[in-house]
This record gives sequence, C-alpha cells and structure tokens, in this order.
Amino acid sequence: MMRDEELKQIFHSGWTNPNVVSHRVERFIKGEFGFAASRSAWLDVLRQTVPGESPCKILDMGTGPGTIALLWAELGHAITGVDFSATMISAGREAAKERGLTVDFVEADVEAPPFPENTFDVISSRAVLFTLPHPGYAVAQWIRLLKPGGTLVLIGENNPTDPEKLKRQHRPAPGWEPDEAYRNALEQLPFRSHTDGMVRVVMEAAGLRNIRNLPMKSVLAAREEHEKQNPNYGVLQGTPYVLAGQRR
Repeated sequence: MMRDEELKQIFHSGWTNPNVVSHRVERFIKGEFGFAASRSAWLDVLRQTVPGESPCKILDMGTGPGTIALLWAELGHAITGVDFSATMISAGREAAKERGLTVDFVEADVEAPPFPENTFDVISSRAVLFTLPHPGYAVAQWIRLLKPGGTLVLIGENNPTDPEKLKRQHRPAPGWEPDEAYRNALEQLPFRSHTDGMVRVVMEAAGLRNIRNLPMKSVLAAREEHEKQNPNYGVLQGTPYVLAGQRR
C-alpha cells in the first residue's frame, strides 16, 4: 500500500498536467456546463439546495477549473473554490474572467482545508470523493467548516451498467495517458467506485440531518439533448446525483 503522501503526489502530477486541465475545460466548462439548457438545469438544482434568497458564503472543494464554483457565482453567491492543482486554478480564474464572474480560488488540500470552523453557509464538492485517500475524514472536516444549520452539497455520478457506456465513461485526456503508477494508485482509493447510497451513509455517519436527493430529471434531459447536438464533447455516461444535508 502506498502512503497518503505518495498517492497525492501521483494524483497531483496528473491533475496539474496541462492536457488534463484542457480536457476538463473543454468537456465541462465549454461542454456540458457551457450548453445553455444544461447550465440552466444545473443552476436550478443548486438553487434548490440553498435556503432563502440571500447570498450565501460558499466553499467548493476540489473545484478543478471552477465547474460548480462558476455556477454558484452566477447565482450571486460569495464563492471560494479550493483545489490542489495550480494549473486547474489558473484555468478556473481564466474561465471566471471570461464570464465576468467573481470566484476566490485557493490552492490547498481538500483533506486539510485552511479555513476556520463555522465559516460557510454551504460547502459543495463534485466528483472529488473518489480521488481522496480518506473521503470520510474529508467530509467530517468539511462539516466542521459549516455554520450550524449550514448545508453540505455532494455531487457525483453513479456509474453506468451498460458496458458500452462504461467504456465511453473512462476516456483519458488527449495527449495524456495514466501510467501504471497512476492506475495502481486509483485502485487503492476506498471510494474509487461508489454510489449515491454510499455517500448518503457517509453523510449520515457524519451527523448531517435532512439529507435529500435532488431531482435530476431536467439535468438528464438536457444532457441527452446536448449529446445529440455535440457528440464530440463527451457528455458523461453515468447518472448524476446531488445530495444535500444540513449540519446540526
């Protein structure tokens, strides 16, 4: 078994690779989340996780190029995006600038976030738990950063069961191929393959209440339409989920 430091160094080398970053921007910022119907659907889902109409102080963990952080900013919230890849953060800053949005990007390890407890109204994370050596510990850390009554929003994808869709799901970035060390590191991650049901159990164990699955019908419909119009963008083949729970 690799030590945590070794695992993170291997993943850091992958997620700072310019080809990987460009792929994320093309596939999500300019792809699914740049498609008007998809962006509108995702905005509506996120809007349902936030109580009231007042702007919230939000932290997006493992923000990458700001995929979800940009949506929070578009909704008018004060958003901070955290990622351990300086290359991803640079891409996120560029994307925010292009859209005239304000996002505070911070380079840091999401398993050791550098913020005081009881600081944020909402903490979100998309497709990050499967990359962490200690996802349960990370969730517990994030909850401590929430104000009492604050909301944790976890976003991910349930893997497809159709073999053809599964093959299409895992396509490396053009110009980058994970080496043996990277593939071995992935196999050591406890949440490498998880479901929304497993995420709910982790949220329950961490003491969150009022946990709910957000309806994703509009997101799925927009995703299907986007793939028909733009097959080369590579829309994900799994089923997206959004879970929201409140800190006591």
